[in-house]
Amino acid sequence: MKLNPFNKKSTAYYDKLKEQYDKLDRELSALRAKLQEAEADAEQKQRRHHELTQRGSMFSSVADERRASFAASEAGNRVSAIKGDIGQLLSRITPLMRIALAPEQFAQAKQTLDDLRKQDRELAADLAKADSQIAKLNKRVADVQARITAEINTASSTLLNGEAEFVVPEALAKLEAEQRIATTSLSGLNARREEILSSLAGFPKALREAERIFVACRAVMAEVDLYEQLMPMMGALARASVSRHQDTYSHEPGRFEVEIPADLLASAEADLSAELAAA
Repeated sequence: MKLNPFNKKSTAYYDKLKEQYDKLDRELSALRAKLQEAEADAEQKQRRHHELTQRGSMFSSVADERRASFAASEAGNRVSAIKGDIGQLLSRITPLMRIALAPEQFAQAKQTLDDLRKQDRELAADLAKADSQIAKLNKRVADVQARITAEINTASSTLLNGEAEFVVPEALAKLEAEQRIATTSLSGLNARREEILSSLAGFPKALREAERIFVACRAVMAEVDLYEQLMPMMGALARASVSRHQDTYSHEPGRFEVEIPADLLASAEADLSAELAAA
């Protein structure tokens, strides 16, 4: 099975649902804009009513207070009515959302999984490189230390047996400088290695979650693909289901169970596993 069912010619099922979703989404956006305006208006009128109430009868008439109270109440009712309309619209748009947003969500899930796997590979390569450099430096530090020990033994013998002013051998000075540089570099590499390990520690969990989301999004895409291919056969399915219902009343006519051969299930499982590994 291909990952993207919309590579196929027919997308009538998806196109119809997406058109319905887009229409309702535009209506929802318009209602939410109206709600913002209504809430601002209601707040202003409630504030006006509160101000008149606080002033008392010496500064405002009873009629003014009543008008302000009525206006605030009316504005509040309008807010409630719009919220009710939004709730009804959401109940209609929510069932369509899963299908309508499937291609976008699948693309995002795949991109997230690809990015995480790429970062994981890059960090693993950085860790291997750091380990290799650390091993080389450890060997070099050990070699330099052995040479320093030999030079010190030679210099010590010279110091003990000689009568002239002692001068530190140039070779010993160079070796000690090399040791300091190597040790400093080794410290930096070990710090970098700890940083890489810290970054890698969170990847298994992040990858599992990304794979979970990818699999969930792929399931919706596979469902869309199925319905696209079933649409030309839906009349035959409806006839078979209604016939079954007429024969067996307990059968729900809106559903018709189809048995899938075991070999096809095994093939599909293998294909999906390969897709996940290659995604």
